[in-house]
Amino acid sequence: MKAAKLCGPRDTRVVDVPVPELQAGEVLVRVRAVAICASDIAIYENGCAGGGVYPPGPMSQGHEFSGEIAALGEGADAPAVGTRVAVEPSWHCGQCDMCREGLCNLCRNIVFPSYPPRDGAMAEYITCPDYSVAALPDSVSDIEGALTEPLGVGIHAVRLAQLCGNEKVAILGAGMVGIATMLAAQVQGIDTFCVVEPVPERREFAEKIGAQVTAATVGALLGTGSEPHVVFECSGDNAALGEALDLVRPNGRVIVVGIPELPEICFDCRRARRNQISITFSRRSLNTLETAVELIASDQVDLSAIPVRTFSLDEAPEAFALAAQRPGPELRFVVLP
Repeated sequence: MKAAKLCGPRDTRVVDVPVPELQAGEVLVRVRAVAICASDIAIYENGCAGGGVYPPGPMSQGHEFSGEIAALGEGADAPAVGTRVAVEPSWHCGQCDMCREGLCNLCRNIVFPSYPPRDGAMAEYITCPDYSVAALPDSVSDIEGALTEPLGVGIHAVRLAQLCGNEKVAILGAGMVGIATMLAAQVQGIDTFCVVEPVPERREFAEKIGAQVTAATVGALLGTGSEPHVVFECSGDNAALGEALDLVRPNGRVIVVGIPELPEICFDCRRARRNQISITFSRRSLNTLETAVELIASDQVDLSAIPVRTFSLDEAPEAFALAAQRPGPELRFVVLP
């Protein structure tokens, strides 16, 4: 089969490799769509993201993907061969203390395709645990199926925030995760949003889907009375947590969703302490795949309008090179193997 392999910084090559061997309890997925996210780009550029470091040697990236069941491993409990599926890429052990407590996103033995040592989905086929797939209705496209992963991140962040319907919400960063978080908050009845995003086309898209106020910087909102009850930090900018604390109202909540580029962040804690602001860090997603598919299938969330640009698998090197020139109007570059 063909696979796009990261062979070094900014060096993606399409090569021929064997189809992965199917193990008991696994499914073989024929990949139909795989999106490039910000952590993929960080690894493409620097060899690390979110604390994970790539070892030397080629590896396939891509963890936001959908496909079709091509084969079932021994004992696999999964949809039938030929079924289109979305995939949750955070694969837990089910045995550690975190898993036993229902916190599978914090599994101590987590396997995440596209992070060492597991190849990602930028290939024609990938094997996945049977519990990680969910059938896609005909009304949900392959690209929408791939975007269930960032939608799941947004759903999890919104659950952590425990939103009330009359609260004001701010989103810092109108990339795919920021928009997904906004869409998930709308499902919870939130209708008052301000969005901070430096890219004009992304601000326009946020306005199109319901943001009442948009700004290029947090500073433009300070002193305007736009104090949100909850701020979702989705940009990953190293200064954004401090800006979120400046923006949120007293007794408000800040949910940190974005992954900062640097491992250490400094901010002035005086206002946060005096105003009793709660800070919660959100980790990927937790039991969101079926919910995400249902929200799309029932038209409660519309991902069909998300600005994407598509590429063939042979064009994967070009897709990564262009994605690394971010940010632009596209929220995702999607490879269609």
